[in-house]
Amino acid sequence: MVSDARRVALGSIFGAAIVVFVGFVPAPTSDFLIGFQAFLLAISFLVVGRGGATYVGIVSGLLITLAKVSFFPLDLIFAVAFGVMIDALSLVFQVKSGTSARKWRLVAVVTISTTVVGYIAYYVSAVLTNLVPNELILDVTVLVFGVVSGAIAGYAAAAVWNRYLKSRF
Repeated sequence: MVSDARRVALGSIFGAAIVVFVGFVPAPTSDFLIGFQAFLLAISFLVVGRGGATYVGIVSGLLITLAKVSFFPLDLIFAVAFGVMIDALSLVFQVKSGTSARKWRLVAVVTISTTVVGYIAYYVSAVLTNLVPNELILDVTVLVFGVVSGAIAGYAAAAVWNRYLKSRF
C-alpha cells in the first residue's frame, strides 16, 4: 500500500513538471507535448498503483488551468480524463506483474490513451469550440503524433521503470 504522503508528493512534483512543459505553450502546439505528460502519468501508475495517474492528472489539470484560464474547464477535464484512462486501462491490461512493468501492455495502454484523449481534446477545442484552428493537416498531424508519442512514452516508461525505478519503490 502506498502512503498518502508519497501520492501527494508524486502528484505535486509530476503535476508541476507537466505544467512547466505544457502549461505555458499555446494550443495547438501544446498538443504535441502529450508524450511527456503520458510518460509521467504512466510512471505515476507504476509507482503508486491504482489512482496514481488520476491523482497526477487532477494536480496537473488544476495547475494548467491556472496557466491557461481561457481553456477552463477543458484542460482540467482532459487532464483528469487522461489520468483516469491510463489508470483504468493499466488495471484492465494488467501492466504490472509483481514489481515489473509489462512493456508491450504499457505501450498499448499509453498509445490508446494518448490517441483517444488527444483526439477528443483536439476535436472539442478545434471543431466544437473553435478555440484553435480547424485544419485537416493539423487534425491528421495531431492524431498521428498522438499515436507515435504515446507508443514512445509507454515504451520509455516501462524501460525506465524496469531498469531504474522498480528496485526503489
